Amino acid sequence: MIAYLQLPIRYQNPLKHMKIKVFLFIFLLFSTCKLYAQLPAGSLHGNIISFENEPIPGANVVFQNTKLKTITDANGNFSFKNIPAGTYVLIVSNVGYTATRQNLVIESGKKLKLNLQLSKSKQELNEVAVSGIKNRYKISNSNTSTRMDIPLLTTPQSVQIVSNQVIKDRQAFTLNEISNSFTGMKANNGNGSFSIRGFTAYSPTDASFLLYNGIRGNLFLWSQQPLLYNIESVELLRGPSGALFSEGSPGGVVNFVTKKPQVKERYEFDVAIGSWDFKRLSADLTGPFSKNKKLLYRAIIGYDKSKSFRDYQDKENIFIAPSLTYLFSARTDLNLEINYAHQKTNQQYDNGTYIRTNPDGTFDFNYYPDNLTIQSPTDYGKTDNISATLTFNHQFSDKLKLTAIHRAVNSKLDYTDHIPVGKIRNDSISRSYQDWETSRFSLQTTAYLAYQTNTGLLNHHIITGVDYNRYGWTKNDYQYKPATRISIFNPDYSLDPPAGSVKAQESDDNKRITNLIGVYVQDQVSIGEKIKALLSMRYDSYHAKETPLSARDNKQGDELQASGLIPRIGLVYLPATNISVYASFLKSFNPQTSNNVLSGGPFPTRRATQYEIGYKGDFFNNAIATSVALYQINYANILASAPTEENSHRQEALKGTRSNGIEFSATGTIQNFNIIAGYAYNNHVILSTSTFGKKGDRFSNAPKHIANLWLKYNVAKGAVKGTGIAAGVRYVSDQVGQITNQNFIFPSYTVFDAALNYRRGKYNIQLNAYNLTDKRYFTGSRSSTVTGGLGDPLNYRLGISYLIQ
Repeated sequence: MIAYLQLPIRYQNPLKHMKIKVFLFIFLLFSTCKLYAQLPAGSLHGNIISFENEPIPGANVVFQNTKLKTITDANGNFSFKNIPAGTYVLIVSNVGYTATRQNLVIESGKKLKLNLQLSKSKQELNEVAVSGIKNRYKISNSNTSTRMDIPLLTTPQSVQIVSNQVIKDRQAFTLNEISNSFTGMKANNGNGSFSIRGFTAYSPTDASFLLYNGIRGNLFLWSQQPLLYNIESVELLRGPSGALFSEGSPGGVVNFVTKKPQVKERYEFDVAIGSWDFKRLSADLTGPFSKNKKLLYRAIIGYDKSKSFRDYQDKENIFIAPSLTYLFSARTDLNLEINYAHQKTNQQYDNGTYIRTNPDGTFDFNYYPDNLTIQSPTDYGKTDNISATLTFNHQFSDKLKLTAIHRAVNSKLDYTDHIPVGKIRNDSISRSYQDWETSRFSLQTTAYLAYQTNTGLLNHHIITGVDYNRYGWTKNDYQYKPATRISIFNPDYSLDPPAGSVKAQESDDNKRITNLIGVYVQDQVSIGEKIKALLSMRYDSYHAKETPLSARDNKQGDELQASGLIPRIGLVYLPATNISVYASFLKSFNPQTSNNVLSGGPFPTRRATQYEIGYKGDFFNNAIATSVALYQINYANILASAPTEENSHRQEALKGTRSNGIEFSATGTIQNFNIIAGYAYNNHVILSTSTFGKKGDRFSNAPKHIANLWLKYNVAKGAVKGTGIAAGVRYVSDQVGQITNQNFIFPSYTVFDAALNYRRGKYNIQLNAYNLTDKRYFTGSRSSTVTGGLGDPLNYRLGISYLIQ
């Protein structure tokens, strides 16, 4: 406000009076501007990118309640000079993106650098770029680990994300095929068993090992390789994640982010052929379903069929995934997604290649040919998996949001199988026969509120929610019978399968229902821009009951009741805007899969505790994300056989195991180069001696060293513009195949891959070659020294895609 001077004169000339006022106004304005200019000043430079790490040109950058404003250039850069020292609120916005606010402190004589990432608004949704070298490998944000859309840089947990572009560049069609892009993770065999931080993640015992959009309910059974037809990205959350997801593998969980309907019309068609009569067709269609673009759709259809270098491993998949999104407003939306997967196989899963035991107790991994299998041509497998997920989001205000999700999954399996019994003698093996029909289900309801608020100098991102999960099986009809002994080199399958009159040695006919109720609260507290603390607590209550359905089930029904608190504490410090260091403490507990009183149950729950410290850094203008993590995981109350004279079925809970190690990873794009690199050291050992193993023994399928590198060069100019050249290498050190036999060690191996693609207009042609040196290697074991999972020999895939958008 300007106070005008009133002159004490008797007669005031109006014109003269006006001149005096104008003169005084100009004088005061000039003095104020001069004073403003003399205040200590600083500067601000920054870069604005999208969720896909694309620069955002033309974005508005404004200092709130000032006249300072600018727009970003073609590379997303902006700058301000001579900013008076003080505290400001910076607002960045652009059409199609959610505006963001950033508190700033401008200091005299100092240059401040700021890099921000804008996410697509609900009207635009999140769509990944699909052409040229704009396809990036790095994804900077994930809301799965904390259920908050915050940068990985400020997340106090080791999280790695494989983008859709990586999946395409590798021509990976299953989780098994893309798992080698994750640091410290590997597929143990040809089904749903994986090793993460030295722990085996396997669906039967880890109900939430595989998540879909952060929700429990695995679409695929343990005997299947999860398909990637409808997957936008794959996230690996390392370590126990019980604070949000209840039980899971102590080594980590895998989250599938599915493809969602888009506002922009887009149609993609893919055809691929490859070794062993591999054929694959897929279509991905999306766009508005209504003229007002409030109703959006996506339809994904896939079909593949293949044989194998192994005998009797034919496989056929049909996959259908329609989804709808209705945008009530910019604040409210509803999404329905349905997945259907049908699989028909000659063998439900590969039991592995024979391994010869030498007279001195050592093993010959190269004695038997690759193609031989213990399974019979009379075996078969058929699965039908279906899921439906309904997601509702409502933004009450800029600070309060509600998310409610219901997911229903049903899987039916019908298969027969031959498995090894005992040891190989004189190149022959005894076998048993399994006949199994089961129907499994999962009903998951989740609702949570996200709220942002300030208390003094503290900024809070609070998540509070409740989960209800009802899962199990309504049918579990299983029979285990003796089968004929066969010669390995000259097998006679004429008596397969065993006659119906052969008495089953083991028989199950039951149902099992588990009810889980969980409540949790989480608060990410920001103290300024450099310090963030994550505090969360979850309470879970389980009740499970297994009920015989007929006299054929010779086991007493199990019943389980378990409950407990699961804490999580994390601290992040950002010494610079692109670097963070963190420390975290994570816990989880898993109810036992068996609590039969005849075996000595009920038993205490399996508990995992992890301590982790790490570093994360984004470099080369935030194009490359790097991370280093050091961890220790203690896993207690593993069940082991402890028979007595009175009770041959008795079990006991053990002290458990300890896994510790270090991991390094780098992912991103530098100019025309895409890169994924990683190294993991892990030491996973048993802590006590029992029938499970001896103290200090190595855990099975847990190599101490895993290293991987994938490098792609994209030609952006010249006559061969649109060409991509890639090469990759993966090293896995030796690993114990069975805990009870520490001499059963799979040799280390190194595998080389390569790829070549050419993109022109709407077409992309791609050739991938895997295991270029035709290395013979074993990936892991199931439960015996008779067989082991064998890696694929030299093979290729040729794919053609056509994109309309």
